[in-house]
Amino acid sequence: MSNYIYHYTSAEALKNIVQTKAFWITRSEYLNDTTEQEVIISLLRNFYKRNNKMSKVVQGFIETKLNEFIKEYNYYILSFSNSDDSLPLWNYYAENDGYNIGFDLSEIITIMESYFKSFDEENQVVNTKVEYVDNGYTNEKLLSEIDKLLLPFIHFGEDDLNNPDKVEIIEEVVLELANKSFSIKNSAYSSEKEERIVVIAKKDSNLTKKEQFRVYQGAFIPYIIFNKENSPEYKLPIKSIKINPYHKLDMTRESLLYMLNHGDYKELKLDDISISEIPSRY
Repeated sequence: MSNYIYHYTSAEALKNIVQTKAFWITRSEYLNDTTEQEVIISLLRNFYKRNNKMSKVVQGFIETKLNEFIKEYNYYILSFSNSDDSLPLWNYYAENDGYNIGFDLSEIITIMESYFKSFDEENQVVNTKVEYVDNGYTNEKLLSEIDKLLLPFIHFGEDDLNNPDKVEIIEEVVLELANKSFSIKNSAYSSEKEERIVVIAKKDSNLTKKEQFRVYQGAFIPYIIFNKENSPEYKLPIKSIKINPYHKLDMTRESLLYMLNHGDYKELKLDDISISEIPSRY
């Protein structure tokens, strides 16, 4: 089960996922962590502080390009966890009547990539484990990765920015930083052990034009739909389902299996449905 990832959700959402074989995938700027995609800028400035020999002109070029790349693309985030029985996730995402759905990671990536590339070959689907940083931005692993990317340019100057070949190399590294930006969150969320599937599309792409909106606490949240057409070709690779620790009805497992088998998941058995091992009355 090491290749499984788990999506925590409510009973109603599970029903919709099973019946429609679809997922709603939210644009990154509208997720719960208010620092999404901003942390990378702070980490970048941390690098400048520790490596003050880098030309201010080169620093400005890198930061400008990073902002351009982030603004050029939309990043749509589908969140999972590496933990299949997490009390914080049960409480936060599963609404006390929820479930987590276990997916085969490689299978779901392949299916989603096939689907989203059907709109535009340039669309990307990537998988990333989230890294967490505290308010002092002291994640040593991340700092080391950024050092590895940027140290080769420590002695670049203004003349180097007039060399197209060198600029192209810098831009490739900055694009990598932009793509890293969607896999960093504040350490307050570290208990989630989050793993993400990210759909990357240009802002003027056909996929972006298919955005829809849901209302949450008075705000309008843009999202895209995986398999809006309910096509059997893109059936989600559900491998297991776990029931929350607060369930009360004896028939929960049996009713869930009946719903799964009544639809397109006839291969799932009662053994694929388990109950949280967390001891809790409510």
